[in-house]
Amino acid sequence: MNRQFTSRREFAVLAAASIASARAQTGKRFPIGLQQTAVGRNIQQDLPGTLRAVAGMGYDLIEFSAGTFMKWTPAEAKQVRVMLDDLKLGCRSTHNEIVSFSGDGLKKAIELNHIVGSDTLVSVRGPGTAAAPASADAWKRFSDQLSQAAEAIRGAKMTLGFHNHEVEFRMVEGIRPMDILAANKDITSFHLNIGLCLKGGGDPVAFIRKCPGRIQTLLCQDFQGKARWKELFAAVEGGGGLQFYLVQRTDGLFLVPQDGDDLLEFARKDLEYFRNLRG
Repeated sequence: MNRQFTSRREFAVLAAASIASARAQTGKRFPIGLQQTAVGRNIQQDLPGTLRAVAGMGYDLIEFSAGTFMKWTPAEAKQVRVMLDDLKLGCRSTHNEIVSFSGDGLKKAIELNHIVGSDTLVSVRGPGTAAAPASADAWKRFSDQLSQAAEAIRGAKMTLGFHNHEVEFRMVEGIRPMDILAANKDITSFHLNIGLCLKGGGDPVAFIRKCPGRIQTLLCQDFQGKARWKELFAAVEGGGGLQFYLVQRTDGLFLVPQDGDDLLEFARKDLEYFRNLRG
């Protein structure tokens, strides 16, 4: 297990304190989805069974990743849509690599997103990595590349989104890549990963306030118990633009520390914890 707390007792104390302070902020119920990477192995092995399990847990949405959905033909995507509709499981957005934002890749991504019901094409990877960061100019070129796709995305009645990792919150030549992207008004739907923002040294509450109306979702995983859930919920629901929440478990970050390798059980417990946390 990747331990972020010195003990399970410490985690329980912190969790109880967070839950007590983060009960319903607005009284409104927002849909809760699962990002596919949380159950990626299961999706690859048994897509229908995994979707049934996710819906049975009580998730409202699933966000597919490009490594899965971009391999589908339109006919296969239609079969998935039938499954989703039967399960009353929605898909509001998809998780995409840069190939989905130009040429035939963009056309295919738009077509498949329409079929499964998604209206947001989310970019998940810019230039460079945390170990080998790209230059500020490289990030500006990347931002421009997303803008070049924006017209086609808007024309398809979809929105352009971006999902951060930790690297976007680390300074590069005096500027954070996330600030370069925030200045790009073509990116109208940020998917703010709380754990990775914190791991990169960012302040997710401050970023929400910096981009009012543009935070479509929070990807909910913690980093060393540092997430200020009460403030996060208040900020994102009170003007941040929230449409739905996504639960994610990746990069050694999670909501609930668990032993073993049962990803579906992890997803179930994360949902239970998040519901109590949000209130």
